Amino acid sequence: MFLNGSQTITVGASDDFNFGSGDFTIDWWQYLTDITGTTVSAESSDGNYLFALNYRTGSEYTTPDLAFYASSAGNSVWDVASSVKMGTIRKDIWVHYAVCRRGNTIYLFENGILQNKVNVTGRSFVSATKVNIGRYRNLYCKGYIDEFRISKGIARWTDNFTPPTEPYEGGTPTIPAPTNLTATAGDAKVTLNWNAVTDATGYNVKRSTTAGGPYTTIASNVSGISYVNSGLTNGTTYYYVVTAITANGESGPSNEASATPKANTTPGDNEQSLLRVIMIDSSEREYWLSKSEIDGFVNWYNHHVAADAMSYAINDSVDLSKEYLSFDKIISFKVVSVVNK
Repeated sequence: MFLNGSQTITVGASDDFNFGSGDFTIDWWQYLTDITGTTVSAESSDGNYLFALNYRTGSEYTTPDLAFYASSAGNSVWDVASSVKMGTIRKDIWVHYAVCRRGNTIYLFENGILQNKVNVTGRSFVSATKVNIGRYRNLYCKGYIDEFRISKGIARWTDNFTPPTEPYEGGTPTIPAPTNLTATAGDAKVTLNWNAVTDATGYNVKRSTTAGGPYTTIASNVSGISYVNSGLTNGTTYYYVVTAITANGESGPSNEASATPKANTTPGDNEQSLLRVIMIDSSEREYWLSKSEIDGFVNWYNHHVAADAMSYAINDSVDLSKEYLSFDKIISFKVVSVVNK
């Protein structure tokens, strides 16, 4: 689009622009015929501003700059970022710019080269009544803006990259998301597995304690297609998504998978179970035994052959006696619930 210095494109209010504390990318190409003005801003109904990319051309600047501003409060108080340089303004040449948030960092790029970072917690800025392309207050862009794109939930770049030169295809991500994410609970840990994405150079693992997010990135550039998230709280349900990273940026999220870690309940050697054996004469024998003793008896019974011993010695922990059970005298046996002794 060409803007003559007094024009703007305004997009009405939409929850699409409410990024919350999530990832996003705003990127575009511009070709200026004048170096006073702005590129884009988000404006509230009372005239206050939440977000702006503004050209700084005053005498205090050695070169004309493009500066990034953001407010989490919506009252033009730039508490997230105030006048953070993200490039040098130039006329009569196409230049690519990008603003990306991943996790708690906002990355600012000019022609694919990282210019600055901004640390942020919570939301970057609130949803706006309207988004202006080509105007901030009484400052207007003069020149061309092309391939202007807002990507909600996607941080396309966090390091130097080659700007895309082909037209974007619709509004869908060009990078396929990982599929078939599964989460398996363990003791204070969850093991994740997913299907590989072609040409992926790594994967980002994101977690939440609320179904549907918002998610926090807990591991970046994971090289394989599995990840173990340890140090978790047993009994808490964790929700996960995974994104793929390629040379073109980051994909959208995978399916959500959840798991609830729990303590290992396998009987230990300090725990005892009741072994009840029914003999051929219909009599019963009962023994309190440790896990290793139970396992020894079961293995002897299941794998008994002619070469095995015809009897099994059991140390009874109740009366401290030793009893020998004859294999051919046993009809059946059962192991009753675990009890701490």
